[in-house]
Amino acid sequence: MSAFIRLAAAAAAACCLPLIALAGVDPGSQLVTCDQADEQVTIDVNSHLDPSCTWTRGVEIVASDVTLDCQGASIAAPDRRFGVAILAPIDVVLSNITVRNCHIEGFLNNIHIEREGFFALAEMTEAEAYEHAWSNIVIEDSTSLNSRGVGIFVDGFVTGVTLRNLHVEGSGSAGIYLEAGSKDNVVENSVIINNGFGENGPDGNTFNFGGTTFWFWGTGREGLAIDGSRFNTVRNNSFSGNAAGAIFLYKNCGEFVNTRPDNWWHRSYGADGNTIEENTIIGQRYGVWIGSRMGENVLPMDCSDPQYLGGIVLDYAADNTVRDNDFQGVTYGVRVEDDGSIIEDNQFSSSDPAHQAVLVGTRYRTSALGLPVDDTTVTGNQASIAGNLSPFRWVHGESDTTFANNDSLGRRADFCEGVQPDTGPFVMTVDIAVYDPENPPTGDPPTLDEPEVLTPCAPSCAAPVDAAETRIRIARLDTPPGDDVLSFKGQMTLAHPFAPPLDPAADGVEILIADSTGNRVLDAVIPSGAYDRGTRTGWKTSRRGDKWTYVNGSDSPPAGIKRVVIRDRSSRSPGLVQFVVSGRNGSYEADEANLPLTGLVALGQPAVESGQCALTSFPVPAEACGRRAGTLVCR
Repeated sequence: MSAFIRLAAAAAAACCLPLIALAGVDPGSQLVTCDQADEQVTIDVNSHLDPSCTWTRGVEIVASDVTLDCQGASIAAPDRRFGVAILAPIDVVLSNITVRNCHIEGFLNNIHIEREGFFALAEMTEAEAYEHAWSNIVIEDSTSLNSRGVGIFVDGFVTGVTLRNLHVEGSGSAGIYLEAGSKDNVVENSVIINNGFGENGPDGNTFNFGGTTFWFWGTGREGLAIDGSRFNTVRNNSFSGNAAGAIFLYKNCGEFVNTRPDNWWHRSYGADGNTIEENTIIGQRYGVWIGSRMGENVLPMDCSDPQYLGGIVLDYAADNTVRDNDFQGVTYGVRVEDDGSIIEDNQFSSSDPAHQAVLVGTRYRTSALGLPVDDTTVTGNQASIAGNLSPFRWVHGESDTTFANNDSLGRRADFCEGVQPDTGPFVMTVDIAVYDPENPPTGDPPTLDEPEVLTPCAPSCAAPVDAAETRIRIARLDTPPGDDVLSFKGQMTLAHPFAPPLDPAADGVEILIADSTGNRVLDAVIPSGAYDRGTRTGWKTSRRGDKWTYVNGSDSPPAGIKRVVIRDRSSRSPGLVQFVVSGRNGSYEADEANLPLTGLVALGQPAVESGQCALTSFPVPAEACGRRAGTLVCR
């Protein structure tokens, strides 16, 4: 037994057999004995492997209605193409195939599923291409470790594959790859970790371009690549530690059309209509990146797709849904660079305030073609990124985005402009240099810059009214923070009759004051709840139900706000509401150089979307605001 095989067997025993739920083999299954362990095994009937030996030449399945039960056996080799391959010509339908309880290690692809000759399908109509579609191909309860390339490769125009209860780790390229033209596949209940450090990895390698040899440092690859693959479901998986990120959706641009013509084929479909739900994504730079090559330069890849700028082609990943996922410590949770995406009901958490939950927008398509990312829906997401009140952002413009009911740190979140993430000179590249074999690169590899902490979004709401007769006064600004005094008052005229009914005691109130840089001078959520004599805190409602007074006699009122008065003056003028906000012993840092100030009063966080909120600003600082002896007054 070679040293490699001994190591593979040891890894299987130590690491991965607990993942495999061994059970009795199916009735009628044929035992494949160890005298075939060093031969390629071809299977066309129900079979199970002898787990006492290591299988070094791989297994091929070439017929329908077949179950292969490895019984925990190791299939391992350092120099072979496929560990388990499911293969048939494009005019042969395969269905009802199950592979289970396998430990596969060291192959180019540990598992490879292919309709042989599928290049021809790319030239057919869609009906013709899927005339002999595959179905019910199941890979389950198995482990893929340390493949030299992709761990599990679902090749072009393969359909109906379910990958479930798998552990995919250490792949040199992507952990799982869904190739262009494949569709209607499922990846579920699997662990996909620590993949992608070989291909285009951060340690660097050489490539030739235009007769010159370059050294490049790459980003590595992602845990799951959805490359021109459609209508797949990715659910309840765990992703962490993958080199470039967790899940990338994009379309191959027709790579190496001139330099590798024998391997080129036309990709006619985008990574469209996929559903990514209920996954846990931990760490990594990108969680889910939709249209991951839209804004990247692909010049060295020798693409057949037309360039509308030097090295820039359109990417295709439309109408995808990302919902109910848990993103933990991810730099960019969901990045959206193509149209029709639905990002809903996800959770984002991090201890780094520079991390972002959702970033919508693409640069070159927007600037050169006038086509910003369109028709994105961002709803019902909750972020708890420490120190980041505004983790939902757009860059380079956006069109027809629906943004509603998203929370950050327990309160309503806004959607405003962000910053383009750092990127290398070419796709999947961090940096390049002309290669000198006499002086190869040394030292730590370069890395992409991490994002900076952004100022919060300016106060806003979905359908604000203009506040009138407003006045902001902040005193004691020339003394140390913590003793400032603030008053903010004015009035608004809302749609009447009120819908929903006006009731700050039940809904609470949100109050923001920001300067011209976005810095929050005041940021307070006044909670709902009736006045409590014991705590000396809460809302008092008048007998007529037209005046609500919040009082906070505690030692730590929200942002120093001790009193808020909301008064319904509809008897004077329908919809007229007056407000007065008073703060004491707060820190209301207001730099005269960063005027004007903008104020927001929202009558209950749910009311922000319904328009029960008012904005006020003082657009000409020299006339509207003045500061004298430590007191700033804007009116």
